[in-house]
Amino acid sequence: MNGTTMDSTSEKQDLLCGREGRRADSVFPSARWQSHPDPKPAFVPSGARRSLRTSLRVSAPASGFTLFELLVVVALIVSLAGGIGLALRKPSECTSLQSAQAALSALLGAARGRAALSQQNACCMIAADPSDAAACLHFVRVVEQDPANSSNWLAKDDGVWLADGVYVVPPAPAGVPGNPAWPASRRSTALPSSAQSVSINGAAAGLYYPVQFTPRGTTGGGYLLLTVGHFTTGSSGPVLTMDDSDNVRGVLIRSLGALTLVNDAGALGQ
Repeated sequence: MNGTTMDSTSEKQDLLCGREGRRADSVFPSARWQSHPDPKPAFVPSGARRSLRTSLRVSAPASGFTLFELLVVVALIVSLAGGIGLALRKPSECTSLQSAQAALSALLGAARGRAALSQQNACCMIAADPSDAAACLHFVRVVEQDPANSSNWLAKDDGVWLADGVYVVPPAPAGVPGNPAWPASRRSTALPSSAQSVSINGAAAGLYYPVQFTPRGTTGGGYLLLTVGHFTTGSSGPVLTMDDSDNVRGVLIRSLGALTLVNDAGALGQ
């Protein structure tokens, strides 16, 4: 009797344990795996691992700027702004000077070539009549000496006007009464000290500064300089005022006829 009761009691306990086990499995399904080794992890591509590590990486907080660094940056910005302002102050003047310099160099080369080709003296003539404000020191033409009349010059074209606002620097202060303090080292030494009255194509052409080349291509040499200026009305007529003696370009003419562009006024002296 007692044995039967004990057996029944054991069976009930087993049934209860089984029922509780199934209930635990349903609530905690992963618990059944705790007694077994972990399954082999799934393959994850290396790129995905790097992306995951990058997304999980905590970046260090960026350090701020010190007051000194900010002041340095502000000073640099101010300096750059000032330099850009100076460079852009008169861009048209720089362009005009470069254009006139290229034209003048080409005209000098043409005069030298004309002398060699014709075996006659040839000149690059620069208008110098102060009463003609439109042409004075602003108009240039190439001529060659008339073989039948040495006092006459022959021109095969109408000449060239330099870029607006650009003028040839005259050789002496008398040529620029509006600029008595213009430095002597920044005058056109390739020109004669005074303008000459010339005849072109058999007619009086007025006053010109000549730069003459021989049939062998030689010349007197010197500087032929350009600057920016403007004409104003004076008591005795138009007066050329040249704006800045530091704003000068031109051509150095060697005695053998070689030409060198001059872009730095500082190389001419004070």
